[in-house]
Amino acid sequence: MVHLFQSLTSTIKFGYRSKIIEDSLNNSVSNLGLIYKSILFGNILLRILKNNLNKPIGLMLPNTVPTAITFFAIQYLSKAAAIINFTSGSKNIISCLKKSDIKYIITSRKFIDQTNMLSLIEEIEKKKYELIYLEDIRKILSIKDKVFAIKDFFLNIFKSKNLNKNQLAVILYTSGTESDPKGVGLTHENLFFNRMQVLKSLKISRNEKFFTCLPFFHSFGLGIGILLPILYGCKVFLYPTPLHFQTIPKLIEEKKSTVFFSTDTFLKKYVPHVEKHTFENLKYLIAGAEKVDQRTHTKYQEFGVQILEGYGVTEASPAVSVNTKDNYKLGSVGKFIPGIDYKIEKIDGYDEGGLLFIKGKNVITSYLGQAEKFDWYNTGDVVNVDDEGYLFILGRLKRFAKIAGEMISLSQIEEFPNKLWPENTSVVCSIKDDEKGEALILLTDNEHADLSELNSFMQNKGLTNLYLPKKIKVVSEFPILGSGKIDFKKLQEIAYT
Repeated sequence: MVHLFQSLTSTIKFGYRSKIIEDSLNNSVSNLGLIYKSILFGNILLRILKNNLNKPIGLMLPNTVPTAITFFAIQYLSKAAAIINFTSGSKNIISCLKKSDIKYIITSRKFIDQTNMLSLIEEIEKKKYELIYLEDIRKILSIKDKVFAIKDFFLNIFKSKNLNKNQLAVILYTSGTESDPKGVGLTHENLFFNRMQVLKSLKISRNEKFFTCLPFFHSFGLGIGILLPILYGCKVFLYPTPLHFQTIPKLIEEKKSTVFFSTDTFLKKYVPHVEKHTFENLKYLIAGAEKVDQRTHTKYQEFGVQILEGYGVTEASPAVSVNTKDNYKLGSVGKFIPGIDYKIEKIDGYDEGGLLFIKGKNVITSYLGQAEKFDWYNTGDVVNVDDEGYLFILGRLKRFAKIAGEMISLSQIEEFPNKLWPENTSVVCSIKDDEKGEALILLTDNEHADLSELNSFMQNKGLTNLYLPKKIKVVSEFPILGSGKIDFKKLQEIAYT
């Protein structure tokens, strides 16, 4: 089944799967329980949504079993779940809500209190968005609701509906070269094909146990870390954050997890808390979002684990390539998964490789709210493919940084020094950082530029620490290409000197 909710109901063919999802709060649910509770919650949502049936529903919750139930309740209603990155700062969050034409956002009072997000919630409410709290849903739940949900459960199990696979299922957000995040609308078909592509490449069995600490708003966390195991009949343990470096290795061992997704930044942080037996059950350790350091590869080999480096973009639902046990080359991000067509266009300033374009049934053809459609998606990454078909990432033409696994738009950061010092030119570059993968450095011709002044200005505008430059470097003249554009490649070299 292609539609996400129909895919969930079809897991009945695997039989009763107890504790198909568990979380760190000791919640668990079987595959049948997940179907029933999603229907139950979905029916209640219908009463609350009123005349909002055709609009996406915002989702702002951590990795827990109730979040999974909420997500599939939205799919049961054949609505799009707009998953908000609650760590991205108020400016970006408000922009995402506006872009997606959202009216309602589902969240939890307990979650808001625990994460100190009350000021953010107040700002959202000022913009006239309506919040639905999980705690309030539980209060209005009645015996009648439960009885009707049982009836609907059997109707959905035994009566196949003709649901539209081309409808939007999920909206995720990624910062582009523009000043604010882009909305990436993924259809049921996009997500289905990417799951099938990954399963064919990695040859994962239904006996695997996934450990997922990448959040729902992370394209890889959602598509491969959550939807793939649940809909394929595998079990998954949800943990709310990848930042608990001491706890996660212990839980991976305790839960006997066999599949784990992470980034180089996080893998380095786990090392002091890993012992030889920690990963004795682990079969697949897949790393993406940033290049894996050779030292990280070496260290994990000492633990008996081979890191399978992969590559993906949100616009591809998200997987594009991955190393496997059968096809592996160190330093590459593996071979393209089945069903991905690609082309490489030569660009000025790069002697080797070129700009990567992709297309396939898992790849979007336009951004949310933008009329312009594209046949080939421009990844913005400069790549090379060797004679054996292995993909190597040489650099990023699109101006992003990936800090602790989060994608940050350099152009967005530049808005702030340009507003603060409008008479000067300011450009943001990313440089390697041992702690978070990359760090931001501001290059400017303002001789009096002050870092603390800039950071205070940005924080007052709702930006979090991830978006703040760590250093300012004054340059007398910016390098220019023959086309008249700034030579970002040379500027990057200056940033490293």
